[in-house]
Amino acid sequence: MKVTQDMTWVSLSIDSLKPAAYNPRKKLKKGDKEYEKIKKSIVEFGYVDPIIVNFDGTVIGGHQRLTVLSDLGYKEVQCVQVRIEDENKVKALNVALNKITGAWNEELLADLMVDLQDADFNLDLTGFEAPEIDQLFSKVHNKEVKEDDFDVDGELTKPTISKQGDIWHLGKHRVICGDSTKLETYQLLLGDKKANLIVTDPPYNVNVEETAGKIKNDDMSDADFYQFLFNMFVNVEQSMEDDASIYVFHADTEGLNFRRAFKDAGFYLSGCCVWKKNALVLGR
Repeated sequence: MKVTQDMTWVSLSIDSLKPAAYNPRKKLKKGDKEYEKIKKSIVEFGYVDPIIVNFDGTVIGGHQRLTVLSDLGYKEVQCVQVRIEDENKVKALNVALNKITGAWNEELLADLMVDLQDADFNLDLTGFEAPEIDQLFSKVHNKEVKEDDFDVDGELTKPTISKQGDIWHLGKHRVICGDSTKLETYQLLLGDKKANLIVTDPPYNVNVEETAGKIKNDDMSDADFYQFLFNMFVNVEQSMEDDASIYVFHADTEGLNFRRAFKDAGFYLSGCCVWKKNALVLGR
């Protein structure tokens, strides 16, 4: 037990604590936005914010955390125990703990959010919602831009040629020029990470030719096309998290090969979505 001035750190049974009847904070229940925020924080970081309790067991601060902790199965909680005999002071402290907060240094906060975002950290765990973060970034980062006389039109006239193995960095995103039937393509792109979502649009094997030219691997025999899809799907399956999802665009003329290669590669086919287009597109 650690004692600092009038505060004592103690571990108390939840059953021994008495929530204040006058507590003005909204009572939370499962499914409430604030409830889920607190729960996510406790699950991710552990219980690091103690309950403030008076000497008689009355909870002064932390009612919402206490509700979530109880629902999570905690039997005992770490508390900071104080001794305040004046009930009016207890009530005033209850309000102050819920109301008094410090102001943010918005530039430092925005930089911190960027660091977490670049590290692929789930920003929901900070308690900030996406619109709040967007508003913060807009306020801090969207400053007046200084002209550097970069010739955009001139650069766009220059040919851009990508070769196999090239990786393009677009902010935190990475795009690779590679062969999806080879596992090393995924290893080079992802490193030690795995994908949480796959959205893929392979060739449909319909031998289409447009003004930009023909699509590679779009005119194969039935057996070769199945093997082509199977090799790709096997590599994709090995590069995904266990709980990841995959969506595959395809033409129904090759539906049998797509579905067979998909299932043979280890995937579970849960359904097929139909894309209702604005104009009729006939199969070949």
